[in-house]
Order: sequence, then C-alpha cells, then structure tokens
Amino acid sequence: MKKFLIIVFILLIPQMGQSALKKGDFAPNFSLTAWNGENIEVYQLKGNGILIEFLSTKCFACDYVIPDINKLYGKFKKENIQIIGILFNDEIKEPQKLFEFAKNRGIQYPLFLCDVKIKKLYNIYGFPNFFILNREKKIVQIYRGITEDTFGLLSKDLEILLRRQ
Repeated sequence: MKKFLIIVFILLIPQMGQSALKKGDFAPNFSLTAWNGENIEVYQLKGNGILIEFLSTKCFACDYVIPDINKLYGKFKKENIQIIGILFNDEIKEPQKLFEFAKNRGIQYPLFLCDVKIKKLYNIYGFPNFFILNREKKIVQIYRGITEDTFGLLSKDLEILLRRQ
C-alpha cells in the first residue's frame, strides 16, 4: 500500500503548481491536424457544443470507450454537437498513420493529431479525458478517466447541453 501511494504521489507531481481547468472556464484554443492534413482550430468548430476526447495509442481504457464514443457521435451528429478525438502519441506523426490508426480501431468520429503544448494547456496526465464545451466554448463538464457508465454520463451531459441552447 505504501508503494502504491508513493507511485501515485510521483505521478501527480507534474500537476502540482499548475492551475487546472474547471467548469465555467473558457477552453483554451489550439490548432489540430486532421488525418487528411487539414488544420483547424477548436474555436472554428460550429454547433451546439463540442465533446473533446483526449486519448492515447497506449491506453487500454481509451480503446474500451471507442464504441461508446462512436454511439455518441452517431446520436448527436444530427443535433449539431461536434465530437472529436485528439490523439497523443510520439510514434504517429504523419496524417496517413493517424488515418490507419482510426481505421484499425474502428473510430468513426473525427480524429486529430496533438502535441505536448495542448496536453499542458488542458492538464492531461492520463487518458482518456473528456471535455464538454458549450457553443461559447466554455467548459461545462470534465471527466478524467472512465467509469462503468462513461457513455451514460456523457450522453446525459450532452442532452442537458442541448436543452440549454
């Protein structure tokens, strides 16, 4: 138990002294590169809201929730809610490899490459992370990690977001 606590403390050291984003904050804007090489900024995304999933190629939990995020994408696309994945990985640098990764994992929603600067902006130190933004790009919900009902929680929050529009 003592060893576990020491490891957890060591893992949390990078977060100490940094201001964490919270509900009500404006989400930091950043540029993304899509699998087709297109660059976009988060603030350019239009619609009733945005669900951003931060994931990694070396994250079992990220693979586990892909089918749920695909369902959310199918359900909320017609409601004009943007759902995007942002992939962190040192091995995938080219857009074509991003496309292959998405295809191999069955990802149906837009997936973008990301760099360390964005990871720091959003205080990402583990995966997956989910940020729900309203149309003004304010953070309305943050989930770090997954639960037994990640799909239900995200779905409920996106429904609430639609009702508030």
